[in-house]
Amino acid sequence: MAENSEVRKETSIGFENVELGDISVTSPPTYEAAQEGAPPTYEETMKSRIMKAREESSGNKEFALKVLTIFCSSVACVITCAIVIGLMMALPITMIVIGTQKKEDCPAEPYIPIYMIVSGVCSLVTCCLSLCSVGKRKSKDDNDESVSLLGCCIGCLTGLISLFMSGWFIAGNVWIYRAYEPSYDVTADDYCDKTLYLFAFWVTTGSYILAALGVLIGCACCCIVFCCVAASKK
Repeated sequence: MAENSEVRKETSIGFENVELGDISVTSPPTYEAAQEGAPPTYEETMKSRIMKAREESSGNKEFALKVLTIFCSSVACVITCAIVIGLMMALPITMIVIGTQKKEDCPAEPYIPIYMIVSGVCSLVTCCLSLCSVGKRKSKDDNDESVSLLGCCIGCLTGLISLFMSGWFIAGNVWIYRAYEPSYDVTADDYCDKTLYLFAFWVTTGSYILAALGVLIGCACCCIVFCCVAASKK
């Protein structure tokens, strides 16, 4: 062996460290060491959090303050999740309700209420599948085969629904804009309930508005990034 290829080995019972010349190979930390300072798991219950707060508190006053903080954070999390879920499901439920109630009130284009009902049901199913997927993933280990299989099934089903919704959205555009603007007089031949038609019209048009805003915001962000990069190079 060459003189410059001196190999030094420092061994112990746990094989903690091996040095090869200037290269140092360190064994990975133990599971206990890796868990120190790690964030709480999803399986951590309210009872365990309170018990932990009791162990870390130096007095009753501090313990009461920590318990109050735990309950407030939990309530805030529940309220936030409820608001988000409510907003996600409010529009599909409204589409289903209006489409069902006004199913026979649009002779000008009978497919508009059907479009509303089907769109609402598909959107609602997609939201429920997404929530089930997130809840299942948090309640089980990521390596669990059941979670992987469930995620695959949900992903395939969501993809099929999205594909169907793309074609259904195009058909809805044809039905809604072809009937523009119907008569709101019940005795007219081209009558369509005002609430039904205007709701369907603005839901569809709002999709284009949101898409345009998304494109504009994306372009603005790209321009800002480009300008910042160009300025940093000068």
